[in-house]
Amino acid sequence: MKRILYLMYVCLLCGCSVKENMVSIRQVENKGYVVLRMRKDMTQIHSLLYPVSFEFKKNVRGNIYYFENSYFAKNEEICPGTAGCHIWSTNGNKDLMSSYKRFDGTIKYIIDKDRNLQDNMADEYKRMLVEKKDTIHVSLEKFKDKHSELVKTYFEGDSIILHFHNHKKWIDVPVRMTFE
Repeated sequence: MKRILYLMYVCLLCGCSVKENMVSIRQVENKGYVVLRMRKDMTQIHSLLYPVSFEFKKNVRGNIYYFENSYFAKNEEICPGTAGCHIWSTNGNKDLMSSYKRFDGTIKYIIDKDRNLQDNMADEYKRMLVEKKDTIHVSLEKFKDKHSELVKTYFEGDSIILHFHNHKKWIDVPVRMTFE
């Protein structure tokens, strides 16, 4: 089921008029893979790349493009923040359209120092050792089915500020992430 999150600029937060609604955003379901990477010494899983997707559209005339984001993790010990969150346009063009345009990305979580995360990833760790791989891909659906409590505990509550520009001013849109 597609979970959609609509946010319309800061109007919802500040109560400004609908005329100032410059960008609409919705977080959409990603059908990608969670990527697990092993430490170089092969003693445990080092990091987890979690896929995310958004759709952006402009609500005004003129050029608006996606520039970058600032990522704020609820659990700062496992996420490097903005440096670990990358979002890109599916066609390489960051200009927004009058209809929704998809942008995909990943959030990097560093999990090797958290014993609880390591214990939860024991099956994946064993699989990596058996297959002699330092990286594996787990479907997002399978990962969420198996690790739903982990996702709720560690990832839910993170937020992101998406930064857009219209060649005159910055448009910053805060979004609370959802991992359901």
